Amino acid sequence: MSKLKLLQESAAAEKAWMTEVRAIFGERDASYARFQERASGDAGSLLRTLHDAYTKAWAAYQAAR
Repeated sequence: MSKLKLLQESAAAEKAWMTEVRAIFGERDASYARFQERASGDAGSLLRTLHDAYTKAWAAYQAAR
């Protein structure tokens, strides 16, 4: 897979994850939650599923660089 495609997949996964983070934590606290590692969610939650998808996509992009 091309690096561009991996980057696009990572960006899409990040967007979906952060949309859910904002829905849970609010616009103001979303970035704090993300960088304080509170935005990973509980096992089995939609937030965890989206977080895991983003981290997997980001890792794939990083590995291709």
